Amino acid sequence: MIDPSRPDYANTPGSVSRPGYSYAPADASTAPYVTIVTPFYNVDTIFHQTACSVFGQSMQQWEWIIINDNSTDPQSLSLLDTFRNIDPRIRVIDHPANRGLSAARNTGFRAAQAELVVQLDSDDLIEPTAIEKWCWFLESYPEYSFAKGYTVQFGPGACLWQKGFHHGSEFLQKNLINPTAVIRRSVHEAAGGYDEADRGGLMDWDFWLRCANHGHWGGNVPEFLDWYRRRPAHTDVWPDFDEGVRQRAYSARLRQKYPRLWEGGFPEIRPAPEPAIESLPDELPCVNRLQKTKPRVLMLIPWMSLGGADRFNLDLLGQLTTHGWEITIATTLGGDHSWLPHYARYTPDLFILHHLLRPRDYPRFLQYLIISRQIDVVLISHSELGYRLLPYLRAHCPQVTFVDLCHIEEEHWKSGGYPRMAIQYQDLIDLDMVTSEHLKGWMIEHGADAERISVCHTNVDVEEFCPDPARRTSIRDELGLDRDVPVILYAGRMCAQKQPDVFARTILQLREQGLKFAALAAGNGPEFEWLRSFVITNALRDRVRLLGEVPPPRVKLLMQASDVFFLPSAWEGVALTIYEAMACGLAVVAADTGGQRELVTPEAGVLVPRSDKETEAKQYASALTELLQSAERRRKLGQAARERVIRLFPLPQMGERVAALLEQASEWHENRPRPTPSPAFGTACAEQAVESIRLAQLTAQVWGEPNGNGWRQRSYLFLARAYDPFYRLGVRRGWKRVPAFAERVKKALLRA
Repeated sequence: MIDPSRPDYANTPGSVSRPGYSYAPADASTAPYVTIVTPFYNVDTIFHQTACSVFGQSMQQWEWIIINDNSTDPQSLSLLDTFRNIDPRIRVIDHPANRGLSAARNTGFRAAQAELVVQLDSDDLIEPTAIEKWCWFLESYPEYSFAKGYTVQFGPGACLWQKGFHHGSEFLQKNLINPTAVIRRSVHEAAGGYDEADRGGLMDWDFWLRCANHGHWGGNVPEFLDWYRRRPAHTDVWPDFDEGVRQRAYSARLRQKYPRLWEGGFPEIRPAPEPAIESLPDELPCVNRLQKTKPRVLMLIPWMSLGGADRFNLDLLGQLTTHGWEITIATTLGGDHSWLPHYARYTPDLFILHHLLRPRDYPRFLQYLIISRQIDVVLISHSELGYRLLPYLRAHCPQVTFVDLCHIEEEHWKSGGYPRMAIQYQDLIDLDMVTSEHLKGWMIEHGADAERISVCHTNVDVEEFCPDPARRTSIRDELGLDRDVPVILYAGRMCAQKQPDVFARTILQLREQGLKFAALAAGNGPEFEWLRSFVITNALRDRVRLLGEVPPPRVKLLMQASDVFFLPSAWEGVALTIYEAMACGLAVVAADTGGQRELVTPEAGVLVPRSDKETEAKQYASALTELLQSAERRRKLGQAARERVIRLFPLPQMGERVAALLEQASEWHENRPRPTPSPAFGTACAEQAVESIRLAQLTAQVWGEPNGNGWRQRSYLFLARAYDPFYRLGVRRGWKRVPAFAERVKKALLRA
């Protein structure tokens, strides 16, 4: 998958540098769920790349119809012959005469066995999960007639193209997309198919507008899913595609052909609002059962974005891959998924649920993934929806082992956050994994079964994170720092948890003592502007560099350029950044919270007990003063810190531990099984989980995202979340006025 921030146009779906997954059908004779249609005319060996991207699809329940439009080139014919008997799912249809691209596509649609048809030209490519995502998108959004994603245009003039069906009537001015898309066969038929007389190169544009003229339009999956091969000049094959006179004349003909579209008749297809859940769809549109050669895990995580837990997930992916696991990942929250390309370095099997599906389809899609991939273990990592769907998934997939992984308790959120959920659902979890002894003790104290909880520390790659004198010098020179000045690094999200106000007060005290030092603040977040204001107001700009959001590779360089790592958190599990700083040989000054004393011992750093902010700032300033005044003290702490993580917390050790725990969980699943809920109970729990998502989305639509401001938003969040249990309680107890009041609240919210 391409990284939009650093696009590599040579890393195509068929590249050997891509991670693999055993995408092959368990039974190639299964009736196709989707038909792929590819016109073929005198194609050279680049067709092998297209074929590889078809065979490499996660959706294997396909048939592939290749229409030979009377090719004449002997090499092309020989190439085509190799595909006639290579796979029973492939059919080659020969045109007795060359009839053009439009006719070839129409032939493919007429021959298709499946209702969903993917158009794929003979020189283009598709990402491994493209067809599966498009098909599920249309399954979840039946109002759309076709779908595609963003496009990587590779070859001459390579670029990333994010135009698509979501731009609607802009198609009246220009064809915005290449033809690679999934289309309902019934829509193609209703629109009359392609105009077979049109052979000038813009027949796709005509087809999309022809569908629009019949009231059909499509939707978009916001991911780069297809690769369009650009030519030095398209007019050498398609004369109408000249970006000039012929193309303008073609546009004028379309306007004459479909005048209603230019008169305000362009279809505006919008997903209907989510209704209150009465019942969830449970039937799977297909099974798509894949062969299995390795053990498989499905990870349920909230998102793919910057954060300590997310960086740990990346390390975990690498370690599980090393230990022979194939990994599927599904995210359960909306928001920032900018780290998707980082996850794609380890597995192609990545699904951001809100990109593809209505919330009502989340439960059955996860059930589908488990059945399709023949998943062995489901691993829940900080996903509230993952916990809430446990009864449903366990009821429908009783053969699967379920484990979870928790990093930190959060007393201020849902009485403990994810560990609290782990306790509540422990009867449905074969094994709980936690990243500190402290967290295990917290869970036991709050009612968890100690025997079912195992500790697996986060650990760190000590080869990647290590002291580097050359980089230390170059980064300091780049930042304009004296080579002998002590540097304090404060890195993390600028939010209440990381206490930037305590950092600022501490730095102010150090400056007032006249100490020589520089401080680097790396990170962004809701408290960043406050910190900037404090630095300016207190004339600290000569001591503090506010670097803003910094990517992880850059944070590592900053660690190698620094002397002390300072993290005055209000709460933590065990901060991953402390593992990394210690591996880089930094002295650590941090909060004595969570399980951090399991990592930071007195010979490796200084931990300050939690207190009020003023007291903490004084204690941190005292600890840092000692370090700033003694280079030898900093050196000894940093050396001991690195030796400690090398000895006790290397990353491969974490991988071995997790692999062993997954085996143990699977053994317990067989020999010490947890109860299996009834399907009816599981579905009822899933309905409640989906309804909570609907109400949260409704809240965001009316008042903005939950991190916005204003009493109205906070009130709405409260009312939206309270409505359903409030209503049900009144009905159950016979309080007639309560349901009536709750209904009035709901109607008022919907009107808003």
